[in-house]
Amino acid sequence: MGEKSGSDILLDALPSLKKWYNVIALYSFQILIFIGVMLVLWKASSLFWYGAILGQLVLSTLLSIFFIILANNIEKIRGKHREKYGELIGQSFWYYYQSYTIPLISAAYYFPLFLINYDFLPLRIIYMPPHFMTNSIFPFYIGIPLGIFVLIIGYLMKRPSGGFGPDIDNYLYFAIPEKSKLITGGMYQYIRNPQYLSRGIISMGFGIIANNISAILIGFIHFVSYCAIIPAEDREMYRRFGSSFKKYKNEVPAIFPRYGNWMKFARFIFIKK
Repeated sequence: MGEKSGSDILLDALPSLKKWYNVIALYSFQILIFIGVMLVLWKASSLFWYGAILGQLVLSTLLSIFFIILANNIEKIRGKHREKYGELIGQSFWYYYQSYTIPLISAAYYFPLFLINYDFLPLRIIYMPPHFMTNSIFPFYIGIPLGIFVLIIGYLMKRPSGGFGPDIDNYLYFAIPEKSKLITGGMYQYIRNPQYLSRGIISMGFGIIANNISAILIGFIHFVSYCAIIPAEDREMYRRFGSSFKKYKNEVPAIFPRYGNWMKFARFIFIKK
């Protein structure tokens, strides 16, 4: 029997999601949160030229603070959940801390694309007040292909690599660290957080397609919010793996590969070798 995939591991830890009606209820709940947040961001973006930037800054900062506090207090939180829920700790932890943060992260992630700004479009999603930060910066035949190229790089980087899967992407091992393993292969031999870098690149790619400086800056803010949580996450990884992680951290950069590895890193992104 082969090794379980990350999706299978996640479902084993969240058995309630094996029932279709629970999945529908969960997705409905998350979609409502996503729509609610996007409506707030839409309103802020429509009122002031800087409203979109301010909205993204507040949302991303709150998410960063949330995950930093969670990582710094994870042992205490984990102990309470284990005592109360036993073997269902993964499920309880996910519902308490992940189920409602995922749509918030998704809102921050996709928000730049909602600011799309081309004169030939019959209808824009959000009308922002005129300002050099909200005006078009590229003709469509440059902005759209350039943005798609950036998206492709981001999505290629986001492919599962070295053992990364939905179980890790959903921070499952914050709840059950004893079942986790340190990933050092694949793209993780070049940087420790390729998923964070890829999400930042994709979000800025959305901003380039949206074709205004505000949207690109909003994508960059989303990327920076991930960078902000890395130190807290590193401390949790050190508690989990000890000297093995310390050695790995000393050898591999957090976000950008070492100068001598840029070509190898680029080659791995496109051909995975």
